[in-house]
Amino acid sequence: MSKTRELILIRHIKSSWDDFSIPDFDRPIKKDRAEDAKKMATYLRLLKLQPDLIICSPAKRTRQTAEYFCDKLKYDFDAIQFDKRIYESSEQDILQVIQEIDPKIKSLVLIGHNPSITHFANLFIEEKIDEMPTTGVAWIEFESPDWEIDRTSRGKLKYFLTPKTI
Repeated sequence: MSKTRELILIRHIKSSWDDFSIPDFDRPIKKDRAEDAKKMATYLRLLKLQPDLIICSPAKRTRQTAEYFCDKLKYDFDAIQFDKRIYESSEQDILQVIQEIDPKIKSLVLIGHNPSITHFANLFIEEKIDEMPTTGVAWIEFESPDWEIDRTSRGKLKYFLTPKTI
């Protein structure tokens, strides 16, 4: 039985600031940046990503981002677990969400926000990320029989991808 766990962290598509009266939680994606997600999701498919589970912040822009990734990765949108702890989260909040994942899950995608997604990734990798750009991906591998990772766990950054580098 494989002990490798793959954690794919994705930051949402760039959000729109066209209407400042919209609460942050309800801000949509910037429509002209949707192509970034289509391109990134297609690239992840070429890298053979087959998520066992996708967890996502329930904010509008992360939900919209998830739709593009589900389409290209052939993942059922209705199977996504939306977790409010990912919205306005700390790296500790994200860690708690991940530690609760069933050990049967080998490949986990988490779609969230900065700065917590960058800070979270940097807890586990040697090569630090300055800032996860919108629609950026950090694919981290852990050698672990489960998701009981903690701040002392070491992961290997398998891929760091941005819309500009693929």
